[in-house]
Amino acid sequence: MNREILLRLYARKDPKRKRMLYDLFKHTISMSASLSMIAELINQELGEKDLIKATDVKYCRHYFLGKTSGATAIKESVQTFSKASNIKSEHPVPGVTPESESITWTNPDDLPTSSTKEVKSKFSKK
Repeated sequence: MNREILLRLYARKDPKRKRMLYDLFKHTISMSASLSMIAELINQELGEKDLIKATDVKYCRHYFLGKTSGATAIKESVQTFSKASNIKSEHPVPGVTPESESITWTNPDDLPTSSTKEVKSKFSKK
């Protein structure tokens, strides 16, 4: 009965035909075989030649396989976090320098030429 309805839906190119295809052949569609092989198996069961294409099977796998009808439950986290927990990162975050430390800056133009290193690259003139 359902197969006859599916054949009629495919003859009319009804938009619901792929959902009906999945509902009837969900075990065949979920097999770990190639799309063309699954389409061939379904066509043999239906007694039609080239009615179901590999693209129909691909569509069913993408949109219907693994999706339940209805709402899905949200998995709860096993870990619980409290507001008082202090999480420290592995990398220190640069912040404001404390007032007790003094910073001295060096002007590169004031350095003697012996202390500056020459950077050589493949683009520098020889």
